[in-house]
Amino acid sequence: MASRQLVDWTSSPPQYWLRTDHFRTPWVGEIYETLLRGGLDAIDQRLQAYPSADPAHVTADAIVAQLHAKYQQMAADGIPHARERLASSEYWAGMHGALRDLASSTWPATPEHARHDAYVTVRVAQHPSTTDGAPFTLASSRADDAAAREKEVAVIGAILNDPARAAKFRYEPSSPDASPYWLQPQDFGDPATAEIWDALVTGPDPAIALPAATDTSLTPDQRAQAMIEHIYRRLLYNDYHRSTADPQAQERLQNNTNQAIAQYLARATLADFCPNQDHADQYALRFILEPSIPATVQELAGEVRRSGLSDAPLGQIAMELSTRQYSLNQLAERLDAAPDPAEAPGAAPTPDITTKPVPDDRASYTSRDAERRVLLSLMQNPSQLRTDGPTSALAPQDFTQPEHAYLFKALRSLPPDTAVDPWVLANQAQRMARQDGAPELSHSEVQNIAQAARTIRVPPAEQTAGHLVTMTVRRTARDASTAMETAAQNPATRPRQLIDQTRTQLQQATNEALRHHEQSVPNPSRYAGHQANI
Repeated sequence: MASRQLVDWTSSPPQYWLRTDHFRTPWVGEIYETLLRGGLDAIDQRLQAYPSADPAHVTADAIVAQLHAKYQQMAADGIPHARERLASSEYWAGMHGALRDLASSTWPATPEHARHDAYVTVRVAQHPSTTDGAPFTLASSRADDAAAREKEVAVIGAILNDPARAAKFRYEPSSPDASPYWLQPQDFGDPATAEIWDALVTGPDPAIALPAATDTSLTPDQRAQAMIEHIYRRLLYNDYHRSTADPQAQERLQNNTNQAIAQYLARATLADFCPNQDHADQYALRFILEPSIPATVQELAGEVRRSGLSDAPLGQIAMELSTRQYSLNQLAERLDAAPDPAEAPGAAPTPDITTKPVPDDRASYTSRDAERRVLLSLMQNPSQLRTDGPTSALAPQDFTQPEHAYLFKALRSLPPDTAVDPWVLANQAQRMARQDGAPELSHSEVQNIAQAARTIRVPPAEQTAGHLVTMTVRRTARDASTAMETAAQNPATRPRQLIDQTRTQLQQATNEALRHHEQSVPNPSRYAGHQANI
């Protein structure tokens, strides 16, 4: 039966790998859920009870009966749209006709293609494409390195030779949505090997889950051939569905490239393809996962720069940065799950990340005049620091001039009635600078600021304060992305250290965006939840 093709036999207990939420059309997904929840048994019972009846009609009757019972229960639970649907005879007539067409022998789908059609459904749901006719893309090439590609194929060949070796790649991820394999398609440098690994191990309906992969009555060559045939058909389906918009996919189909790949995989399953197939997990770590990390960090740095310097609201920027941090955490978790490599004795420690100097032609994301206006406004009315809004989100790092930063810190440390005294404020700022070990503040500059606060009236700080915080977020994101790129380009940086240092930079950029987003939202008033009587 076609339904058996959709079962993942490697899970315990076996379960269907095609889920209801993979369907784009809601009513089709609802039918699929009904089939899994008793619909298949109901169809079998009706076919046995009415052997001479039209199978398509009997199938439609069985599913409609299941759906009708479901909506009756939903209506009893008080769900409004269920009552409306029960009362619509047109809906049930249309549903019965659609089901009858789907179950008829003239429908273009064939049971032997059910596995691959379901696979495309899953991948389209997981990798939606902006290009019509190209459902998904798994990887992009990092470099044309034949030696690296050979080692990637060796890892794949070791699994084809003995599917039990895939257990070395399993781990327990902290996220329930993460793949249970620490080696993922995006780690491969070649798009072809990335798709093969997806079809063999990590993707929906992988080749290692085929019953033939663990059939002890077959020889190792026969098991490998069954998995290679599965991968070959998967690659064909991928290119077929992409060919409408991808010229390279069309070229591969015309040149029978996938057939050549299948022949190469058969060669890779042999024991003499690599020195030791039992070292497949170590090969994967050293030659696939670790080399992919600098490229991943550089790509991540570009995303951080685009997010941080965009015109999006800071709350959205914070969410985007935290998403990047989540992906980095998953990468670190996968690296930790891989076999621990033996470090070279006497290896020199990796130098810390140092930010590249920013060229003069790039935006500095600082504004001394804006800082001065905000500071003068706060010196004239320190109570603004205790009001909701952007002013309350200000922090010393929003002021790039040392005198501005320490006068602001002094304002926050003193009561409002004391902070308005310029002599006390200046003394407190100098004291705090000495406590931090900072250079001595310029006495003349502090006096000039105090004089300006007494003689120049400035508007409230709220609007300009928001500008300062925004500049800090952008400046921090820019510096973080630059530092990430610098570390990724340093060949002396080991992968784990690169991830840790990148996480530090990304965490700082995320915290800056979250600081403004959280503190600038007014607190709810005591009676905010009550409705006024009108």
